[in-house]
Amino acid sequence: MQVTPGKHANRLSGINFGKLGLWMLFGILAVMLAIFFGLLAVTASPILVGMGAGLVIGAFLLMKPDVLIWLILLLGLATGAFVSMLSPQFSKITWAVSILGFMLLGLSLFNLFLPGRTRSQPAFIWIGLAFLVSVLTSTVVQWYSAGEVIAGAKRIFQGYGLMFAFAALALSTREIGRFKTLLLAIALIQLPFALYEFIFLVAERGGLELGSATTDVVAGTFGANLDGGSPNAVMAIYLLITLGFLFARWKEKLLPTQWLVLMGLPMLVVFFLGEVKILFVLIPIAFLILLKRDIPRRPGFFLLMLLMGVLFIALLGYLYSVFIMRESIDKMVSDTLAYNVQEGGYGGYLLNRLSVLEFWWQRQGWNDPVPFVFGHGLGSAFSAPSLVPGHVARNWSMYGIDLTAASSLLWDTGVLGFGLFVLMLLAAWHACSVLLHETRDSAVRADVTAIQAAIALFGVFLFYDNSLVSYPSMEIILAVVLGYLAYLYRQHRLGAH
Repeated sequence: MQVTPGKHANRLSGINFGKLGLWMLFGILAVMLAIFFGLLAVTASPILVGMGAGLVIGAFLLMKPDVLIWLILLLGLATGAFVSMLSPQFSKITWAVSILGFMLLGLSLFNLFLPGRTRSQPAFIWIGLAFLVSVLTSTVVQWYSAGEVIAGAKRIFQGYGLMFAFAALALSTREIGRFKTLLLAIALIQLPFALYEFIFLVAERGGLELGSATTDVVAGTFGANLDGGSPNAVMAIYLLITLGFLFARWKEKLLPTQWLVLMGLPMLVVFFLGEVKILFVLIPIAFLILLKRDIPRRPGFFLLMLLMGVLFIALLGYLYSVFIMRESIDKMVSDTLAYNVQEGGYGGYLLNRLSVLEFWWQRQGWNDPVPFVFGHGLGSAFSAPSLVPGHVARNWSMYGIDLTAASSLLWDTGVLGFGLFVLMLLAAWHACSVLLHETRDSAVRADVTAIQAAIALFGVFLFYDNSLVSYPSMEIILAVVLGYLAYLYRQHRLGAH
């Protein structure tokens, strides 16, 4: 039988290979998802359940990014207490929040490069993008293991989707107002959760008789850990930032005094329920930045507010000393200095907040400049043995080389990554200064002043703990503050034109 070549050629030419490839891709993805959800049914793993929930919910919510933002804020800031009460293994469900965040990141970056969106962005958004790209690139080039890289990228970038979403998505003023209402509500519900933790969980850990170590379980909705290490400082900075926004609006006569007292008092009470000594540094810094414009304009008002601030800090210190730490203020100060900047180690580690930076510097050498400039890759310095410890952290398992965000960034991303992160915060501070100089809107002026105070607090947290690059809740707080600043900056620029 004679075969006519032209006949088969015509048949092949009628095939749309683009559609065929697309259907093959969908088929492969369908098989992979079938296997993945089969694992969910068989293993009932909380991690896989969280990932599956995030994939399914996130895929539907990409068409409604405002709802996606709501979900990330709610799950990231208000469910830690419930998760910790259920079972420690359910803490892995927070992977769902991370997946939603990365989905939002992809959508936001796509929108960031749409026509007309690039010109109105502040410089710190581009620096943040440069930080993300450079760190991921150097990590992939220095690839150590999939588990370390994925866990490291998840920890440091899980909140960046929010920052770029506020900067790039077409969010309405009404939607922004709803987000702010949600964030205020989350701050207000910290008191009942903190009271429960103070009354019941502190007693379960041995009571105040054992000293201040038992009160770190008071962390509101941010997650109480009965074994220690609860993010009570993250709860404290969240409340302090929220108070800063309320105070700044009150100063601009946008919030009545009775509402400031009604909403502010529940937050202030929380500060007295657990020992968070970093507040003695954070409160004066926030206070001075919120009032700096009043020094030359209203010196009497500034002095009155300063006096009230000093009295509050004195009262806080007295109650910490007498009822929580049960030691003299002199001893409290000397002990704090010992395990922060002197020879003592922090907790069970050999290093403290100062020596951890000295230790990093001593391990650098010109014979191997790559780790100094680019670091060892994301996740390399992470030292929690119960998760995915990094290959560098395993070399110094008892040292705690990731004790602070600064040391973590230096080990993981080198001076380049650390420098870009600091530069992002400095550029955000500068964007605040530009807006304060140019805007005539009192609401914008109040919010930007509060944002500038928050940025200063983030600078302190760089050298206080590693929550800026490790805790989902803290990274959400950072992303929301910087993202909201980008939104205000973009609206101002668009309005100016």
